[in-house]
Amino acid sequence: MKLNATDQLEGGFEESEALHVIAALERTPIDLIDISGGTYFPGARSASDASASGPYFVEFAKRAREVTSLPLMATGGFKTLAQAQAAVNEGAVDIVGLARSLALDPALPHHWQAGEGVEPELPRFVSPPEGSVTAWYTLRLTQLGEDREHESLGELDEVLAEYEARDAARAETWRAHFVFRDEAIG
Repeated sequence: MKLNATDQLEGGFEESEALHVIAALERTPIDLIDISGGTYFPGARSASDASASGPYFVEFAKRAREVTSLPLMATGGFKTLAQAQAAVNEGAVDIVGLARSLALDPALPHHWQAGEGVEPELPRFVSPPEGSVTAWYTLRLTQLGEDREHESLGELDEVLAEYEARDAARAETWRAHFVFRDEAIG
């Protein structure tokens, strides 16, 4: 089960509430709790916008560990093998979610297991427009799904325009489908 530690919205879901949920999950047959955070809601701060340079939710996972015996995973901000190993070795988590790192190098775990010392090279975006970093990674995942992983995505503003055009076309397809169905029913 994926659970936000916080949605980072004023008046929204907070860490203390997440800990209550985790404690309640102790009595359920779920296999794993994946701790992450944030939301795509307008105005919400992204976890990746935080000043922390490393993993975002390890400290929260340590507090969660105190209220559950279920396996824990933390996703967000892991950029190096040393960070991933530290989180597991400290007992904060049982599993590390790599998310963006895997979007850049799907074979990263294999490199790490082989002792190759490969670290993901996460792109640095200066003053990105709202939603553009998520758009960049979304289109990167699209590349992977279409076996185009070695293609360059281009500049961030180009990627955002491509993403918005793709979503506009998808929305038009969706509207046409449901308007047609509504007319057929009416």
